[in-house]
Amino acid sequence: MSFRSRSSVFPGPRSRKGHLFLLGCLFQASLMALPHVSFAQEDEDSAQYQLQISSLRQTVESLEARGDTWHPLIAESMTSLARLLQNDGNHQEALSMLERAVHISRVNDGLFSLQQAPVIDMQVQSHMALGQWQEADALRQYHFYIHSRAMQPDNPDLILALISYAEWHLQSYIDRRVDVMPITRVIDAYQLYSVALSIADSQPEPAAWPREQFLKRMAYLAWRLSLAGPQMRPEVMYARSRQVDDEWVNRMTNGQNKLRPSTFSLGEEALQAIIAARTAHLSEALPDSSVRRDLLKQHVEAVLYLADWNLLFMRRQGSAQLYQQAWNMLAGEDEALRREVFGRVVTIPAFDEYLQPEPLQLESNTATELANSLSAARVRADSAAPPEWPWVDMRFDLTRFGRVTNVELVNSSTEISDNIKRRLITGLRESPMRPLVNESGLVSSNGWLYRFPYDPSRMSSNFDNSNDASDDAQPDDDIVDDATAIESVAFEAQ
Repeated sequence: MSFRSRSSVFPGPRSRKGHLFLLGCLFQASLMALPHVSFAQEDEDSAQYQLQISSLRQTVESLEARGDTWHPLIAESMTSLARLLQNDGNHQEALSMLERAVHISRVNDGLFSLQQAPVIDMQVQSHMALGQWQEADALRQYHFYIHSRAMQPDNPDLILALISYAEWHLQSYIDRRVDVMPITRVIDAYQLYSVALSIADSQPEPAAWPREQFLKRMAYLAWRLSLAGPQMRPEVMYARSRQVDDEWVNRMTNGQNKLRPSTFSLGEEALQAIIAARTAHLSEALPDSSVRRDLLKQHVEAVLYLADWNLLFMRRQGSAQLYQQAWNMLAGEDEALRREVFGRVVTIPAFDEYLQPEPLQLESNTATELANSLSAARVRADSAAPPEWPWVDMRFDLTRFGRVTNVELVNSSTEISDNIKRRLITGLRESPMRPLVNESGLVSSNGWLYRFPYDPSRMSSNFDNSNDASDDAQPDDDIVDDATAIESVAFEAQ
């Protein structure tokens, strides 16, 4: 295995003695100058911090001395004090300040007033910093509850609270914060997104809202649910640990997007809705319009989403027909557009916000048409991994149904252990890919060489070298297998 070379030698003075003297002078100067500047700055910051703390405490004491125990300015001062304490890492004292600020807000503005929402957010941050997950979770539930009580059902301002709460549930599931039936958090997130979509659809201009993003997220959540089992069991769907009431969801959505046991159907409906929206947009474009090409590409990609979805659920015949349908849509278009859509390796489901791997080169392929007309297209720049993330280069082949074979790790940005290397290779081998498509249908292809970035912090948490999943773990235990983990580690944008 080869590794990225390090920087070359410092091009310093020719004389070694002169070089050492220069470095010694620079080091001595840094010792003389930097500490004084640093200490002076720290003293100034500390004095400013203490002055702010003292001023806010005096404001509170002055109001209390006059008997204004419930004065709104006390809540504002307490909140500002708590923010300073949080920045200083004093979360325990900050929580006592925030608790009183919320209490004063409820007395002055009402039990379900939204004025208390930012303070509750701060309480959640402090509880999370202290590792008090249960307290933070209860406050997030109450945070959403006051929004649902304070706003009318069709108020579009409720959408932001719905999405925020849905993502809290999803992140709680991904981070394994929940002890009892973690998958119920994914169900609750799906339900919250369905309400957000329904509110957007009820607005005078639904197109002004990111409906497609909501639909993609619902499909993604349905896929997450499918990983826990092809059918959701009644004891999971109606578990007492769930925090979102299905009857409330049905009222808010007028029975649309109703939760059902079939995870395939949940995702299929969301993806079909995306196809319908993109079909409508394409039909409105003039044949010679400058935007028609982009709209056609988006339409074909929506069909590919649905084809991928069928393949994920092992519905090979249905997926093959949809892949061929997508190819035929571009039959009369230019070669560059076909290459842009079909000429790259795509991890599926592609509608998730993945960090798609970066193609390095294309070697020999079994499909002559591929070698002659298609090459691996570069991924969009905005999907690049953070610069500090390490990466691995892996060569692999694809079967005609998207199964990865013959995986070889050929390079890496940093040295990795044999265990991590094995996990990365196994994870890629078990990860679903979109098969190659041409006018003949689905074809196998060989020699793909791609770069996969991965998050080392998630790698260490998901791939603990000393603790692999126990041999007696059951499918219902919500254990993340290698394929799911590499999708989370190597491809997901966090």
